[in-house]
This record gives sequence, structure tokens and C-alpha cells, in this order.
Amino acid sequence: MVNLLYLLAVILGVSGQSIAKKPYTQRFGGEGSYSFVALSAAAAFVFFAVLTPAPQFNAAFLPYAVGFAAAYVTSSVFTILAIAYGSLSLSSLVVSYSLLLPTLYGVLVLHDPLGVGFFPGLLLLAISLFLINKGTGITKPTLKWTVCAALAFVGNGMCTVVQKMQQVRFDGAYKSEFMMVSLALVFVVMLAFSGVKERKNVVHYVKHGWYRALIVGGLNGMVNLFVMILSNRMPVSLLFPFVSAGGLIVTYLVARFWYKEPLRRSQLIGFVCGIASVVFLNL
Repeated sequence: MVNLLYLLAVILGVSGQSIAKKPYTQRFGGEGSYSFVALSAAAAFVFFAVLTPAPQFNAAFLPYAVGFAAAYVTSSVFTILAIAYGSLSLSSLVVSYSLLLPTLYGVLVLHDPLGVGFFPGLLLLAISLFLINKGTGITKPTLKWTVCAALAFVGNGMCTVVQKMQQVRFDGAYKSEFMMVSLALVFVVMLAFSGVKERKNVVHYVKHGWYRALIVGGLNGMVNLFVMILSNRMPVSLLFPFVSAGGLIVTYLVARFWYKEPLRRSQLIGFVCGIASVVFLNL
């Protein structure tokens, strides 16, 4: 029962991060993303700092922290822009495809065996992308959305790759410390960008978005914590398919019935194929 509650919290946390960003993008479009990411990174930093009252830092993991911070910034900023320029459900689906990158890293670099679902998942992914791009009208993907979604895909996938690299290098040590240094770097960089790019309106952005940014950061910290707990309590081959598919389903339902984002029949079929693809790629 406890594992089920943790799993449900992770699913809601994953989808909740995208859902919490939607009202902000509806108000400001693609503006104010730097200050939003800075605040969410600060909230996630506080989450890990509270969990680690006596942190032990090692300068050797700093290069990994820099790499993770760069990937985190790319993922966070361009996820916000993708949601601003297109569909919430389709943006979340494309970002979820980023699990391909750590999978390929494991196979090509760490020489992990290919899972039984890799090739079926890859086929379903290709079908999903084809059907999604057949949309017309309000749901038709634009070039701007495609570029932002692709960069969010790369950033999100590289976050996991760099995390894996750090954990392999240090034999699982410095989890919280690594995240704290990375998030501190994200905060400093985004604060600098906000000061340069958003200085005329930053107070306005923060006034209307601070609590949503804190929600996103808190949910991000919670998801990372509960995933670490669950990975030691249940098979990873079950954990990530449930989390990925569950998060996508929740996000789609909210996007469809709360934000009234319609998908054409071909896109809906593509979305279902995408969920199946995520599950297979995790097997």
C-alpha cells in the first residue's frame, strides 16, 4: 500500500509539473521563462537541502553538475515554451520520449542489453510521431513548437544521462549534494538571464508566477525523492512504465477536459501509440 501511494504521488508529481506551467504560459506566452525556472530551481534546491542536513561535497562531481545544470536549463525553458506554443498533452508526450537518450547511452556506452520492448517501442514511437504531425487547425504542430519540443526532449533526456554518469562514477554517492550544486547553478544562470532579458517586467512575472514556480520546483524534488525510494522497493521495469504512462494519461485528461485542447482522431491514436511506446521502451 505504501509503494502504491508513493507511485501515485510520483505520477501526479510528473504530470503536475506540466499542468502547473500551463496557466503561466496562457498569461505570458513564452515570456518570463527565465525567472520562472530560477524560482522553481530554488524551490527544488531547498527541498534537497532540507533532506540533507549534513551534506558532503566533492569537487570531482562539479563537471557533472555543470552538465546537468545545462541540460536542466534547456529542458525547463523549452518545455515552458513548447507548452506556450502548442498542446500541453503533445508537449508532455514528446518530452517523455526523451527516455530514448538514457536508453541509448546505456546500450552504447555502458553495454546494457537491449530490453525486449526496445524495437516495438521504437516502431510505435515512429507511428506516434507520424500521426501527431498529421494534425490540422488548432492542434497542428508549428515549426516554433517543433523546435522547442525537440530541445526540451534533448534537455530532459540529457538530465537523466548526466545523472547516470555521475552515479556510475561515484558508485551511487552524493545524490542530494549533486542535485543541490546543479540546482544552485541553474538558479544563478537563470537569475542572470532574467536580469538581462526580463529586467523591465521581471517583477510582473514573479508577482503572477512565483507560486506556480514553487509548486513546480517542489514537485520536481518530490518526484526525484520518491523515485529513488521506489527504485529500491520495486522493479524498475515496472516503475518507469507506470510513471511515464500514468503521467501522460493524467496530463492528457487535464489538457482535454480542463484546458479544452482538442486532438484530431489521428493525433489521439498517435498519443495512445506514444503511451504504448513509452511503456515498451521502459521494458
